[in-house]
Amino acid sequence: MTESGTIKQLRRQALGHDALLFSAAFSLGALAYFIGRGVHELVAGGGDDFWSISLSDDLILSGLIVGELFLIWNNGLRQGVRGHSIGKHRVGLAVVDAGDGAPTGAARGILRGVIMAVLLDLAVAAIPIGLPTVFRRLTPESWHFGGAAYLALIVLVVPLLISSDRGFADRIARTKVVRGSGPDAMTTDGRQRILVALDVAGVAGLLAVAVVYIAWFSPLLQFPKPF
Repeated sequence: MTESGTIKQLRRQALGHDALLFSAAFSLGALAYFIGRGVHELVAGGGDDFWSISLSDDLILSGLIVGELFLIWNNGLRQGVRGHSIGKHRVGLAVVDAGDGAPTGAARGILRGVIMAVLLDLAVAAIPIGLPTVFRRLTPESWHFGGAAYLALIVLVVPLLISSDRGFADRIARTKVVRGSGPDAMTTDGRQRILVALDVAGVAGLLAVAVVYIAWFSPLLQFPKPF
């Protein structure tokens, strides 16, 4: 199996793959909260129903926590030790030291992953619907700077639009993205099929959360009449 295209094009494909797996991790976290809260309500005899649990800020927060922990592992620890995230492995890319071309190691890999998780969490806060991000929930109110959210969004998006092959995290961690080499340069066909199934599950989970929100708030939506 081969992949063609420039490193920049392959990075975008890898980002898409990693984003789908992030969705799967988010869905797992949200599902775990939903089941745990539901069981607790049954045992304790609480009054919370399906809507109360599904629309809880803690459900979104649980999904984000699991998703960001996955990001730190996948784009951080795994990438530092093995040289690639799951998404990059699927398209044949590797992340190496900008100087000697070797894997960066666990410490610098985790640093890169933490940077990406912080940027993502801040960028999510820029969505104008008040999502309960990890940063908002776990830090003092005085630390909440609205401008930082938009700055993080710019830092994440701009490298995808310009011709640079190195993003913000690459420059901080002194890494670069290259084509993988050797027999393990790309994911095998068997593992690709497993990952596709996880992609589908992740999208289904996100859609389920979105549909619940839309169904709940739909009575408040008013669309202009065509005539």
